[in-house]
Amino acid sequence: MDGVVTRPDLWASFIWPAYALTLVGLIGLLLWAFLSMRSAEKKAEESRRK
Repeated sequence: MDGVVTRPDLWASFIWPAYALTLVGLIGLLLWAFLSMRSAEKKAEESRRK
C-alpha cells in the first residue's frame, strides 16, 4: 500500500454513517448544554430565594 485509495466505493460507504453520527453527537451536546444551563439557573434562583 502506497497510500492510494484503490477502492473509493469502500470509503464512500463510511461517509453517511459518520456524518449522521457527528450530527447526532452535536445535537446531543447542544441539548446537554441547554439542559444543564437551565438546571444551573434553577439552582441559582433557589439559592437566591433563601
